[in-house]
Amino acid sequence: MNLRYEVNKPDVVDESVDGEALIVHLGTGAYYSARGAGDVAWQLIAAGKSIEEACQSHSFDSSVLAGFVEHLLAEQLIRERTLPPSEVNGLVSVPGEPQLEKYTDMQELLLLDPIHD
Repeated sequence: MNLRYEVNKPDVVDESVDGEALIVHLGTGAYYSARGAGDVAWQLIAAGKSIEEACQSHSFDSSVLAGFVEHLLAEQLIRERTLPPSEVNGLVSVPGEPQLEKYTDMQELLLLDPIHD
């Protein structure tokens, strides 16, 4: 299966900083962190790499990465890609499995924020 995905914009905003992907779902007020291997996986998937391509280029276990992608889909952070894939340069393989941490402690504040409207 060569499905490709993209960030579910405009509902989701993301930024990778110092080996951590910070992801905010403006529609739910939840925010997420993916560190190390999770950041690498997030950047590859968000850029439109298929699971197979990401596994080949960064030695991810395909079933683990597929589970990570299913988690991203379930949280509505990504969707099937509508644009051509973009290039991702300079990513270094990081040992470990990609994981996504979810936080809801600021949900009320994020949902009240008029900036995302």
